[in-house]
Formats: sequence, C-alpha cells, structure tokens
Amino acid sequence: MDDEESRQVIGMENVRHDVRDKVQGRTVYGSDVSLPGQLYAAMKKSIYPHAKIISIDISKAKAVPGVRAVITGKDYPFHFGGFLEDQPILAIDKVRYWGEPVAAVAADDLRTAEAAARLIDVVYEELPVVDSIETALKAETLLHDDWNAYEKKGNCHPIEHSNVVDRFVLKHGDIEKGFAEADVIVESEFRCGMLQHTVMEPHSAVAVADEDHIRVYTPCQSPFAVRSQIASCFHYPLDKVRLTCTEIGGAFGCKAEAKAEPLAIALALETKRPVKLVYTRDDEFATSLARAGVLYKIKSGAKKDGTIVALQNLVYWDTGAYATFGPRVNYNAGYAATGPYHIPNVLIDSYCVETNKALGSAYRGFGVAEAACGYERQMDRVAEKLGMDPLELRLKNVLRDGMESPSGEVMKAVGVGECLEKAAAEIGWKDRPHRWVTEDGKLHGLGIACFTKISGTPSTTSCTLRMNYDGTITLNSASREMGQGVTTTLPILAAQSLGIKVENIIMADVDTDITPFDKTTTSSRSTFHGGNAVLAAAEDIKKQLRKLAAVKWKIDFDNTDYVNGRIINKLDESLSIDVNEVGKSGIMVEQEPVIAVGKYGTSDIFDPPVQETHQSKRPTVMWMMGANAAEVEVDPKTGKTRIVKIAAANDVGKVIYPLGCKQQIEGGVNMAAGSALLEEMIYENGILRNGNMVDYKVPTFMDSDFETKVILVEVPHAEGPYGAKGLGEPGTAPTAPAIVNAVSTACNTDIKSIPIKPERIILGQEG
Repeated sequence: MDDEESRQVIGMENVRHDVRDKVQGRTVYGSDVSLPGQLYAAMKKSIYPHAKIISIDISKAKAVPGVRAVITGKDYPFHFGGFLEDQPILAIDKVRYWGEPVAAVAADDLRTAEAAARLIDVVYEELPVVDSIETALKAETLLHDDWNAYEKKGNCHPIEHSNVVDRFVLKHGDIEKGFAEADVIVESEFRCGMLQHTVMEPHSAVAVADEDHIRVYTPCQSPFAVRSQIASCFHYPLDKVRLTCTEIGGAFGCKAEAKAEPLAIALALETKRPVKLVYTRDDEFATSLARAGVLYKIKSGAKKDGTIVALQNLVYWDTGAYATFGPRVNYNAGYAATGPYHIPNVLIDSYCVETNKALGSAYRGFGVAEAACGYERQMDRVAEKLGMDPLELRLKNVLRDGMESPSGEVMKAVGVGECLEKAAAEIGWKDRPHRWVTEDGKLHGLGIACFTKISGTPSTTSCTLRMNYDGTITLNSASREMGQGVTTTLPILAAQSLGIKVENIIMADVDTDITPFDKTTTSSRSTFHGGNAVLAAAEDIKKQLRKLAAVKWKIDFDNTDYVNGRIINKLDESLSIDVNEVGKSGIMVEQEPVIAVGKYGTSDIFDPPVQETHQSKRPTVMWMMGANAAEVEVDPKTGKTRIVKIAAANDVGKVIYPLGCKQQIEGGVNMAAGSALLEEMIYENGILRNGNMVDYKVPTFMDSDFETKVILVEVPHAEGPYGAKGLGEPGTAPTAPAIVNAVSTACNTDIKSIPIKPERIILGQEG
C-alpha cells in the first residue's frame, strides 16, 4: 500500500466522533446544565386558542414561599422572530393559540415554580377561532391587525388586512399556452397533516443576564441565528449576547430559532440570578413548534406521449399563530413544488396563512417532503390517465444535465434519473406486477417517487484549524452536531486534505464568543459549506507547516512541498516530516503558532431571483435529488398498512462518510414513514386533542421492522468538497409519496392526504 492509499479516510468506515461520550453517558445536554444560585422557571399557558386577556392576577403566585419573580407580557413587551418579529415572549393583550405562555414564574425549585404558576388567575374574553386554512382565507377574523407593526428580519411578504403572512410565486413560461397545448389535463388536491417534531430532548435554556450582558446555555442548532434574534428582541448589541451550546438531543428544525431562550432571559433579568427553563413534554406539544399542515391544489397538462407541458400548483401552508420559519418553508417548498422535472410552463402560487394553532415552522426538509407528496401523487394520476407506467413517465420528464429547470437554471450534476432507475430495480419494479393480492386477502402495491431540494443560498460559513504542540489539530466550527454526523464528517475532510490521522483532529465546543461564524445548521449545508471552509483552512495549515520546516532546514519556503501528508525538503528528499509526527519534529517549538481560518460563501455565485417570478440563473449553490420506491401490504379488514420494503437512492455527490450517509437516509425514511401512516396533530376548534405520547403516534421499532435498502449514487458536484452534496434532509423527502403511491395502487384508489388512516381505507374514502 502506497503512502496516498494509507492516508485515505474519505469513503472509509470511520468511527463516529460523538459515539463514545453518548454511549458512556458523558454527553452534556441542555437540561444537564446547572449554575450556582440558579432559579427554576415554569409557565402559565393559555386555555383558549384565541382570546383577549382581560386581566392577570399574579398576587397568589408571588406570595408562595420560594417564588422570586412572576412576570407577564406587559413586563417584557418585546417580540422576536427569524423572519418577522411578531412573536411576544409572553402574550400581550391577547392569546393566539392554545398553550401560548401568558405568565412565567422563577422560584427556588421546579416544584414551587410549577405550583405558583397554577395559582395565576387569568380572565379571558374569547374570540372567534381561526381553525383551518379555509377559515383563515376568509379573513373574517384576523390574528394580527397590522403586519406593519412588526419589524421584518428576513424575506417575508405579508398581505395586508389578511391572515397571509407570506406569499411565494414561481413563474416559468406561459401557463395558459401550456395547458392549451396539452392533450390531457389532470386536476387534484393533496393535504398533509400538522406534525410535532417529538425530539427526545425538549427545549431548554439556562440564562444569566443583566443590563450589560446576556449569556445562555442552550441546545439550539443555529447559535448565531438565535443570538441575532435574542439581541434584536432585548435591544442588546450582538457582542453583549453569548450562546454556549450544549449537545443536542434531536432538533429536525425545531431548534433552529429562539424558543425557550427569550423567556429564560426575561426571568434572569427580573431576578438578577441564573434561570433554568426546561420544557415538559406537554410544553413541547402545546407551546413549541410543529410542521405546518398544507393543502395542494394541482393542475397538470401533458401530451399523449407523456411529455408534461404545464404545471399549476396553488399551495396553502397552515403556519399557525406566528410567522416563525414559515416564509422560508414557503420559499424552499415553492422551488421544490415542480419536482425534479423539465416542465416548460409553470405557475406556483404559495401562501403561508396563520391560524389559531401551534407554530408551523422548520421541519426536516423545510416543506420539501410535503411538496413531493403533492406533485408525486399527481405524477401517478397523470400516468394513469395516459395509460403509462409511472416510472416511464418520470424518466421521460426528469431533469438531466443541460436542461433548464422551472426556476430558470441550466442544470449540472443531476443524478435523479439514475436514482429512479436504481430504486426501481431494487424494488423489482420491472420484474413483477405493481399490484397483487395474497392468498390471505392482503393487498400489495408498489410505489415510486422522487424529489428535488435547494440549499439555502447565499450563506457563509467559517472555521478555524489550530495545530497544537503535540501535533493534534483543534477544529472549531459552529456546524452543530444533531445526529447527522457533522463532527465526524468535518474531521474526515480535514484529515483527507492534510494526510493526518482522523483521530488526531479534535472538535471544539460551540460558543458564539469563541467559535467562528456559521449562518445556520439547516438546509443540509454543513458538509458542503463547512467542508469547503475546512478545506480552505487545511490548505493554509499546509503552507504554515512548510514555512516552519523551512526555518528548521534553513532553506527557502519555495524549496519545500507538502505531498500526501508529508512536508518535503525538495533539495534533500531524504528530509521529510510526516504530519502525524509534527509534535515530535520540533518545528513548532518557539515558533509562530499554526492557526488557519477557512471561509466559504456563496454570494458570488448567487443570482438573486426576480421577486415577481423567482426566475434565476442560479438560485442555489446546490440541488439535492433522489428517489425512493416502496412495497406495502394493506389489510382490507383492519385498514392497517404495513411497509414491506423501502429502496432509497440518493445522489450524495461523493460519499465522505459511508456509515453516516446510510444512517441519515435510514433515519429519514423511518421519520417520513411516521408522517405517512401515523403522525398528525389533531385540533378541534383550536384545541390540541392528542398532545401526548400516548395519543400522538410516532413510529416504534415494531413499526420500523421493514427492510430498508440504501443506494448511494455519486454524481459529483463541481464545487462540493471532493464533490459532496448535502444529505441531512433528503432521506425524508420521497418516502411518504412513495408509500402513498404504493397504498393507492394496492387499494386501487386515490389517496389524497396523509397520514393514511385505517378507517379511511376500510370505508373506501379517498381523502
């Protein structure tokens, strides 16, 4: 084995960086943090989904021994939000969803705080409840009287005198001309239910604050974004707000924005003591964040040969009572709403509407899984109308290199066609019927689906690499580990570039006062953006090590080289230093420190979309694509669906960490299976009826006993680190639509919503 082969770490089965601490119980999560003299917080939540606050009596709560503060919204009348600062720390004047915090207590212990919170008396005047998309669109009752009263912090487009907090439009070609040219037109609807993230670790924050400085210990996934929200909310300079990040016990988007932090800070300011707030599971369901429900109204036009010539998609997101990340979901899903298809005439008209429900925000994929359900179910309907095989229809229309996408970009490095073919082959698509009935009367069906997803652009990422005197390297990055393996992938990339052993690279903890800036850990961007930053820093490390070696050898810098992990003396090639032996070489003793900054940004390649059409020559640095195929079994007597097999093919660009890739896809498949068959937040007149882990069904091991075959397709991205593309979210995107199409085939019906409820199958209902 030559030197280059011996140093190969990309594509090898490396051990996860975080596995030992987690297995041995050493990992520190948000709720594990305790500070000397800290108080404990509890919330008083609204019992109504929509009501004026007439009065709040806190006298009995304040009289409880051990209570140090009781606050209401009028004590801290501040608002926060990532795109629109519309969310109060505590409700002011009125509540807009069931479970909204109206008051909070800080006490010496948690039991006292909870008991005192129960003693707070609130008098309400109920208001009409906006409990559906349809009711919201009528605008007979407005959740917010004036959108202009709130400061915009991001790309958000409310419509005045309505419940619409954002609108996204994508236009390409001439939609009317497209439908006029079509031989077949198909119209339909599809709905996705509202979901809870149900992360293992609830939201938490431990805050220390005074008039000069705020510090928060938090498991948030995007520390710099949350820091900005906190600074704006409390009117502090950014350098006076510090977030020290713990490990994350699950996020999937629900920890991308401020949630527990503002209330903990307010109580800390009030008491001048550290305050710890940890959400209960009840708080998570009632007060936290969710995946928005959505309604798709789709119209497709196709030629007799299967060429799709027009697609019109009218979309309504139920984003709950406040904007949160709804506008970004609208944006991402809007670009995804055409699927990975070459369609010359497109009109996507998408709205975020507000209702008196939990806050519909970021959820793994930012709306792309829901979009795929809409257009991929529609693709099967078009195939049926034309009498075509669903796979054949997709392959005929799928994007390929050199084609223009509906967003206006000429596509490159497109692997979705290969993904479709490999997923179909793995499920036996061409080798057996797509529907059959077993001897015991069980219905079997096959389904296939594909997707496309953008990565947030423009954005920036930075990191540092510091070589220690013992030759190890400390990697400092704000890309947050939340199960996706970024703290393993980034060291692998650094190790590959430097030729150093991956175990010699140490990941530093994340702290906004110390860690270099990274926009967010969202959008499946950490390997791509963070990886490019790491590679840039690694190149600088190589130069600095060559400089130190030149000093030791007393030669010019130009007479050194760095090859396969070795610093070479070009004048005497017998002299070289292995990077793994730098600590023993003496070249760092009493010399300049070896510290490198790596930066990567995408503003130079970003072509800002035209607002009216969102057409762009390059709206994103990276498109992610893939396809899943599913086999299901349906019992017509019970209506229960059992997944038999999922074949998941994802274009990963380049496999950096094989185990991590497979784990991400398998996890995404299981998560999306829950959304397809089990999970839904059920509201009645604005009140959540299944806000607990008994009535809200998430997949267990018994629900996940199906075979999952992961297929990694490599179509390298020219700008990705070693060709890599993003992978954190794509595993979820095509799973639910593949299952929906398989169940529709098995039952010989047209499923129009998820989750697919057994009673609907039994009764023969399609919706």
